[in-house]
Amino acid sequence: MLFKKEFRSDKPYSGFWGKLYLTQKQRRGLLKWSLYTLLLLTLSVLQDVVLCRFRLFGATTELVPMGIFLICILEGAETGCVFALTASALYLFSGTAAGPYSMVFITVLAVAVTIFRQAYLQKGWGAAVLCAAAAMLGYELLQFFMGLFLGLTIPSRLVGFLITTFLSSLTIPFLYPIILSIEAIGGETWKE
Repeated sequence: MLFKKEFRSDKPYSGFWGKLYLTQKQRRGLLKWSLYTLLLLTLSVLQDVVLCRFRLFGATTELVPMGIFLICILEGAETGCVFALTASALYLFSGTAAGPYSMVFITVLAVAVTIFRQAYLQKGWGAAVLCAAAAMLGYELLQFFMGLFLGLTIPSRLVGFLITTFLSSLTIPFLYPIILSIEAIGGETWKE
């Protein structure tokens, strides 16, 4: 008597990735967000170890907020807002942020400029530069006014905050191609 096999046999063991049951799209997404995390970690180290030694009229760059703004702008409002909240919380816990209000400022500004970009501007270099520079200006001004309110700074330091905005905006041509390359890993989520 012949017996038919009713069930297919299990696939042979295919390594670590086979046991995780991740699809190819999930693997690309994991790689993309890991590279974003590595980029922000690199920016944080570069900002806190190297660039903090070089000051122009008492001002230096703010690379991590600029990176968060650019990533959020390129990713879009849906995934970018979750990323901005998570990244700004980690930025706060790293000890580099000015205070707990920085987390709120970064998240709100990142989402606001991303929604503005999606509603009124086409995705591209010019829109990213405009929105990231505007978000950075808003972030620095909010930090300045919060510092005035808390008595941590004086009105004459406004120039230093504006110089920080300018210096941070100068990093956009270097960060934009890197972030755009990482953003392309997961594929396009939606067409504009």
